[in-house]
Amino acid sequence: MKERCIIYGGGGFIGSHLCDRLIELGYEVTVFDKLNFSRKNLDHLSDRIKIIEGDFNNEVDLLNSLKGVDYVYHLVSSTLPASSNENPEYDAETNLISSLKLFRECVNLKIKKIIFLSSGGTVYGMPEEMPVSENFYSSPLCSYGIIKRTIEEYLYLFNYLYGQRYFVFRLSNPYGERQNPNASQGAVAVFLNKVINNEKIEIWGDGEVVRDYIYIKDAVKVLADSLHQESVEKVFNLSTGHGYSLNEILELIKKISGREIKVEYQNARKLDVPVNILDNKKVSATFGWKPETSLEKGMKRTYEYLIQQKANAG
Repeated sequence: MKERCIIYGGGGFIGSHLCDRLIELGYEVTVFDKLNFSRKNLDHLSDRIKIIEGDFNNEVDLLNSLKGVDYVYHLVSSTLPASSNENPEYDAETNLISSLKLFRECVNLKIKKIIFLSSGGTVYGMPEEMPVSENFYSSPLCSYGIIKRTIEEYLYLFNYLYGQRYFVFRLSNPYGERQNPNASQGAVAVFLNKVINNEKIEIWGDGEVVRDYIYIKDAVKVLADSLHQESVEKVFNLSTGHGYSLNEILELIKKISGREIKVEYQNARKLDVPVNILDNKKVSATFGWKPETSLEKGMKRTYEYLIQQKANAG
């Protein structure tokens, strides 16, 4: 019999690519997402996966969704880094408490492993050295990062108390096909889409904020392959280990698109850490993995995808 995976929050950009990879590897895949979520990212898989619509904060929905499952992917977050500080109570109630209920059910049902997608961009706060390693511990600057870090700590506790197996992946800035180009985060897709539509790009600060951008198809290979890997280490940065400023992203967009770009620089935001580059030596050594797709090549694929989407829309 095929082993079964469930992806909580699997209808999104990351989850849909993870579905592709898991199916490729021969797993049965169930996607759990909120009521009436957009299935656009999963249309090409509609006859190959099971879809459950439910409430991640509802214990009955959680319990029913876990029946017959071997592996759990936790990709859910009800908040965004930029807005999470506005209502930290909501962040804790909807993300931390519900995660603890999920982990409890996983222990009770003897789930083989939990894979939790954490945030490489927010859990480290203001690191003093680059690239930042998993051992660096600092105070996150937003509720989103605090909750992600706390969920990591509870996974450690559930492993210590009950032997629940798990891995945590602190993802850097993912980009690629199917990323929402109209969202408030995801600079690559948002910027590319604005250029395609001849719209102005707004940047907080002077454009010298540096981030570590990883192509989504490279990232999900590790997430999928980790199910049958064992390691004393449980927490990994999932990144390229290289940083690019927003201004360098703009230059690449010019090169890829051949278009002029309209940019408006605005006042910097307090929550934006100036530089965030993640050391990926540990994930590379443990899983025999390295990112294969250059930023230019990945951005070109994303640009072509967005051009095609616009053409299909008429």
